[in-house]
Amino acid sequence: MTTNSEPTQQAQLQAFTVALHRNDLALSAELARSLAARGALPIAELFAITQQLTQAGQAAQSIALFRQWLEHTQSPVAYAVLFNLAVTLSNEKDDAGAEAAYRRALELKPTFLEGHLNLGTLLERKGEVVEALSLWNQVTVLASPAVEADRPFYLQALNNMGRLLELKKQLPEAEDMMARSLRVDPHQGKVLTHLIHLRQKQCKWPVYAPLEGVSLQEMVDNTSALAMLSASADPAQQLAAARRFVAEKVMPPTTPLAPADGYAHQRLRIGYLSSDLQAHAVSILTAELYELHDRSKVEVYAFSWSHEDGTPLRARVVQAMDHYIRIGAMSDEEAARCIRSHEIDILVDLHGLTLGTRPDILSWRPAPVQLTYLGFPGPTALPCIDYVLADEFVLPPELAPYFTEKPLYLPHTFQINDRQRAIGPRPSRADCGLPDDAFVFCSFNNNFKITEEVFASWMRILAQVPGSVLWLVADHEAVRSNLAAAAAAQGIDPARLYFAGRVGPAEYLARYQVADLFLDTAPFNAGTTASDALWAGLPLLTCAGRTFSARMAGSLLLAAGLPELVTHTPQDYEATAVALARDPARLAVLKQRLADNRLSCPLFDSPRFVRDLETLFERIAVQPIEDMKQTALNNIHNVDVLRMMRPNLKRVVEVGSSSGALALAYRQTSPNSEYVGIEIVKEYADASRQHCTEVILGNVEHIPDEQFKGLASGDCWVFADALEHLYDPWKLLKRIRLNAEGPLEIVACIPNVQHWGIQSCINSGNFLYQDSGLLDRTHIRWFTRVSILHMFQSCGYQVTDMTVRRFHQPAEATIAAIRQMAVAGGADPDQAVEDAMVFQYVVKAVALT
Repeated sequence: MTTNSEPTQQAQLQAFTVALHRNDLALSAELARSLAARGALPIAELFAITQQLTQAGQAAQSIALFRQWLEHTQSPVAYAVLFNLAVTLSNEKDDAGAEAAYRRALELKPTFLEGHLNLGTLLERKGEVVEALSLWNQVTVLASPAVEADRPFYLQALNNMGRLLELKKQLPEAEDMMARSLRVDPHQGKVLTHLIHLRQKQCKWPVYAPLEGVSLQEMVDNTSALAMLSASADPAQQLAAARRFVAEKVMPPTTPLAPADGYAHQRLRIGYLSSDLQAHAVSILTAELYELHDRSKVEVYAFSWSHEDGTPLRARVVQAMDHYIRIGAMSDEEAARCIRSHEIDILVDLHGLTLGTRPDILSWRPAPVQLTYLGFPGPTALPCIDYVLADEFVLPPELAPYFTEKPLYLPHTFQINDRQRAIGPRPSRADCGLPDDAFVFCSFNNNFKITEEVFASWMRILAQVPGSVLWLVADHEAVRSNLAAAAAAQGIDPARLYFAGRVGPAEYLARYQVADLFLDTAPFNAGTTASDALWAGLPLLTCAGRTFSARMAGSLLLAAGLPELVTHTPQDYEATAVALARDPARLAVLKQRLADNRLSCPLFDSPRFVRDLETLFERIAVQPIEDMKQTALNNIHNVDVLRMMRPNLKRVVEVGSSSGALALAYRQTSPNSEYVGIEIVKEYADASRQHCTEVILGNVEHIPDEQFKGLASGDCWVFADALEHLYDPWKLLKRIRLNAEGPLEIVACIPNVQHWGIQSCINSGNFLYQDSGLLDRTHIRWFTRVSILHMFQSCGYQVTDMTVRRFHQPAEATIAAIRQMAVAGGADPDQAVEDAMVFQYVVKAVALT
């Protein structure tokens, strides 16, 4: 029997190899199963076929084959097969099966580093943090950084531990892991990014502490966009950090899912994109925004991957939405297509570059207008974000060049507030652990916003106000220890620092009532925290800088009617803090003004804010061109355009074929010419089909590449009053030339904005859009003789013929005025009159090779 079976196994193995080489997946899988059942499938061939099956979407067959192989094969490398089985099971969401396979692999080979790493990751996902850390720590024991093959596993284990310890708020331990990793390999940008922010979170200064093998510039270059808001007061550095994030982590823009021309909805559909629709600072501010939207004008959607935290705030936000759509289980592409399916007019990203962001959703361009708001107070550099919501203080014109987004200015302040936030009963100072007779400065900002420079400024303030104390929030003992040491180094008794614990929202707001003055941080100001203090009645002192993040609190103070609390230098900031602490009457006046204006000032007039926001949304929303009233359909062709078209052209492409009148006239003398019309209005496209050989319904500027390449054989493109209707005629002309397969001509009729009639309208103040003619409301671009010639030249064409169309003569007084204007502007008056007589130019241009 053995003698007879050996050739059969060998033949099967050879047949399997041939089938695999030919990509005959069905046959190779069948042969593999047969060989595995006999214990005759080599491990390399097993891995090859299971990889192909998995890539083909047949993971279940891969899993079955792995198990069959393990059942019938005795091998010292069975642990490797168990590992691959576990990976496949994990990818198929079978965590229990994957865990069992990983554990069996480690039983067979306890020193198997990859097994320890992957099992740790799986256990982390299940929430079994202690064992995950133990497994990764075991890797650092088994692996040696001095052994080249071990080093990647050693570093990955340290980095995994550092990341998880950071999430568990074990900050010093996390920093230690990252530092150990960087001592082995200092050129790990992502690890350096974590280390820098960990030092910020601990108030461990200097943040850019010397590290062997790492330059200061490398530290700056690897500072995250969020950390840079606190690390640098330079707007250029903040933009550079955002651009690095985008270059490293964001998918480049792809073909937009949403039509650039938008939708024709009676109510604007506003989509909010966020994972923070829960007990989070974003929702604390925006809850009332969703409730106050005018449902006669807008329809409100949430696209959320937020944690279901069970809080009343989350329930309120969900209830406020017209449509609450969960996208947590979707891929970024699936989420984008989901958003597109709901035809969202304006998509508001509430994340920016903060933790949990999913910027690749935006890269698919699921909405025609996309903007960033609130989540990240700085430039995002995301290529598919059009606008940033701001006000003229927080983002002044001189700061706009440091934003890739266009500022969209609200009239009072950029920040929405929720007037329904309840403030608990005022506690006593004793309840808060504070001395009764002290002047209490407070700053409840996140610890990473406290810089060495700001803290030194606070200590100088305390030194000048005897008996004063500073009340802070610190989640970690390391922060309290570091700040106490920094205070002592400045000559301030650490006992003058008080630290508040975490409490519920109402009790937290009530605490502000026992403080005397809030001291803001810089260059990363208070945002939500500033609103909290002002809402609770506590004046806040800020020092406005040169970045968005450094001007937030100033914006809020101006909207609250407290401009005198906005300073612009550290010296003025300190002097004002000291002066207020020494002048209780002045401080009392500020508190009373804040109390009197609390419900009427722009900062907390949320209904007015929402109306202002909706007005902006109406302004930036795009509407389909076909919603505008088009020039009436007629059956008259442009005789001057027809004269410029050579007879018997192989293929003519006309943009804006309208009724097809020009196609009919041309094909009467050139019946063998192929004539393709492109028309954006369905009614017109239907009409032109009877005269064109083909009609494409759609916007020529948005024709997909493959379809556009199909027009490459057109040797003449015609624009009979069409170029002026395009958003970017220059881009289209270049696209036509670059795709052309041979000699190419353009024939175009273009209205003249220098026409005397237009000049008269402008000078009389009667420039009113009309349904047709030179002031056609669908005209997007305007041209003169000079700009026409320049357009074709800049796009790679030579104008070979240009004729004019004139219809009416102006009065002599108009001609005299045109001459006078030309002389005043240093132009040739005769040429100015000549150009003003022209209603339209008809042009022929030839593409240059």
